[in-house]
Amino acid sequence: MKPENLKEQIQKNNISPVYFFSGDEEYLKEEAIRSLINYVVKPDTEPFCLDVFRGDDVGAADILPVVSLVPMMSDRRLVIIRDFHRLSQKDREALVTYTEQPVLSTVLIIECHRINLKTQIYKRLTETSDSVVFYTLFPERIPTWLKQHILQYNKRLTSEAAQQMLAIVGTDLRELVGELQKLVIFIGERETIEIQDVENTLGPIRTGSVFDITEAVGEKNLAKALGAYERALDSGDEPQAMIGLFVRHLMILWKIRFLKRDRLTDDSIKKKLQLGWGFNRFFDRYVAQSKLLSGRTLQDGFEVLYEADLALKTSLFKPEIIMRHLLYELCVDRT
Repeated sequence: MKPENLKEQIQKNNISPVYFFSGDEEYLKEEAIRSLINYVVKPDTEPFCLDVFRGDDVGAADILPVVSLVPMMSDRRLVIIRDFHRLSQKDREALVTYTEQPVLSTVLIIECHRINLKTQIYKRLTETSDSVVFYTLFPERIPTWLKQHILQYNKRLTSEAAQQMLAIVGTDLRELVGELQKLVIFIGERETIEIQDVENTLGPIRTGSVFDITEAVGEKNLAKALGAYERALDSGDEPQAMIGLFVRHLMILWKIRFLKRDRLTDDSIKKKLQLGWGFNRFFDRYVAQSKLLSGRTLQDGFEVLYEADLALKTSLFKPEIIMRHLLYELCVDRT
C-alpha cells in the first residue's frame, strides 16, 4: 500500500486492525501515525485508549495484554510499537503471531526503519497487516508533494515557488513544511504563494549570503566574511538559521570534493546528489568553492560550527559575539 492509499482508507473509515509502517521517510511516517491517532482516538480519551511502546524498552509480554484490553470511552483503542526491529526475535515472532488473529477493537501500528522485507518474519507481517513502506521522496517529486500538502491550508503553491523552495531549503520534508507554514502566514488573505513570496521570505539572499561567507572563509578574508554576515543580518537572517544553512553548504562542498576525487563527471555528481535545479544552476560556484576550501578547513568548519551552535543555545554571550568569533575561527590560517 502506498501512503496516499492509506489516506484514502482513513477518509473512508476503512481502518484495519494492524498496520506495518517501515522505510526511511520519517516525516511521512509520522504524518500517517498522527492521522490514525486523530481519527481513531477521541479527544480526551488518550490516557485510556492510546498506548505507545518502544522496542528497546519492552517485550511481547508487556504489549500483548494491552492490545487485548477492551477500549474505554471509545469504540477502539490504538497501540503503537515503535522500533519494532529492536525487539528480540522471540518477541517479534510472538507479536506477528498475534497479527494473524488480532483483536478487532484494537488498531495496532508496528513501526520500524528500513529493514529487509524479504526475511521470513517481515514477509509474514506484510501478509497479516496493511503494510506501508515510506520511501524517501526523490527531489523531482517534492514540488508536487508540496503543492498537494499546501491544500490543507486552503492555499495554492505555484510550480515555480515549489521549485524555488526545493532549491533553497533542500529535500528535508520537515524543514520544507516548517517554511511552508511561514509562507502561509506571510501571504495572509491571498490564496496563492508565488515565487516572489518564497524569495522574500527564504530568498536568494539566504543562499547568496552563505555563498559569500564561504567564499570569504576560503580566501581567509575576515573583513569580507564579516561584511557578508552583516548583510545577511540586514536581510533578516537569524544566527541559528544561518548556522544550519552553513552546515548544509559545507556538507555539499565536502561531498563534491569526494566525488571529484573519484573522477565523477559533473552530470554524474548532480545526479548522485539530487539537490534540485537550484543546486544545478549554481553548480559551477559550488565546485569552485570546494576547490577553494581545503579538506582540513572543511573539517575544522564543522567543529567550530557545532561549537557556535551549542553556544547560541546555552551561552550567556550575545549572538553577535558568538558569530564574530565563529567567523574568526573559520578564517584564521592554521597552517
